Amino acid sequence: MQAILYCCCGIDVHNEMIEACILKGFNQAEEIRAQFQNSPSGLKLFTEWLDKNDCYSVAMESTGVYWKPIYEIIESREYVENIYVVNAHHMRNVPGRKTDKKDAQWIATLFQHGLLEPSFVPDRIFRDLREIARTYEKCVGEKSRYINRTEKLLQAYGFKLSSVLSDIFTKTGLNILHVLAEKGYISVDEIRRCIAGTVKHTPEEIYEAISGTLNKSERCLLAFLLDKYERAVDDLARLVDLMREVAEPYKTALQQIDSVPGFDEIAALLVLAEITDKPSESFASPEQICSWAGLTPRNDESAGKVKSKKILKGNSYLKPILCQSAHAARKSKKSPYRDWYWSHVKRLGDSKTIIAIARKLLSAVYAILRDNTYYQPYPIEAQT
Repeated sequence: MQAILYCCCGIDVHNEMIEACILKGFNQAEEIRAQFQNSPSGLKLFTEWLDKNDCYSVAMESTGVYWKPIYEIIESREYVENIYVVNAHHMRNVPGRKTDKKDAQWIATLFQHGLLEPSFVPDRIFRDLREIARTYEKCVGEKSRYINRTEKLLQAYGFKLSSVLSDIFTKTGLNILHVLAEKGYISVDEIRRCIAGTVKHTPEEIYEAISGTLNKSERCLLAFLLDKYERAVDDLARLVDLMREVAEPYKTALQQIDSVPGFDEIAALLVLAEITDKPSESFASPEQICSWAGLTPRNDESAGKVKSKKILKGNSYLKPILCQSAHAARKSKKSPYRDWYWSHVKRLGDSKTIIAIARKLLSAVYAILRDNTYYQPYPIEAQT
């Protein structure tokens, strides 16, 4: 193999330490090894060691979140040629290379010969926005767990509130739940006072569904769950405000994403955090970004037989957002994706059709950000 980098460094990343190996020279390269602590002081010594050896190209495995402080301190150096964060799958199952020193040497060797494919690492502002966005998605999951836990508690004690209210966490439902948490029971007159807006069932029908009694411990548990739910709602609002603040310089890109059917402001923020405002600089085509997102069938064929067409794992944060937007797009009467969904769902099934629409949405977002324009409702067949 022909080496293409004169000097490069491979790093084997761990929680508490990093093993580094520098290769210098094209033929019979000189090996320089060192070990550093994965701490601020240790990483400072590491960058000084790189400067001392005139090494400006570095590759490391994407090990959990441990690579992030290393990437940032290398990125902050005055002069950097290449920083590669690579998928460990590319270097897996190499016989005889099962020690940290050999791992670092192997990474450096592959890097020197141009055999590593870098992972997509956005700029610092988008990395910050991505952390906030992913925390937001985790908090949405926590809020859903408190909702489900509250419903389970009510059902366990014979309160069928969900049978008379489509959503027990509307203002009407919350008013009723707070009365139950405080007193353990509720009257028809109190239900009338709790109703905010329009409900399908009468106060008497609602009372029949929740006419039981909660004891002190049950009331305390219900109050605890309601408090957790309301805190989760407040936390989500704070995270949305923080995302808006960080994404303020990219307001135009957010509006462009929001113009695509199925997206709202929050979905646009979450998508922007994952793909940045210029995805065409990191992904050569819509097909490539769809593959990275996990919306493309895998290519698994042998001896003329297709073994699997399951979609790839992809980005586990971006894919759910796009699927949710696809569901919203197919429900909107003004969306061209609605007709496309109903014309294909019988043949493909619901899941495959939603994935197909999610792929079309991501392709549309890629195109409008690349062309710096807004969504235009072209015929759906013309889109990738």
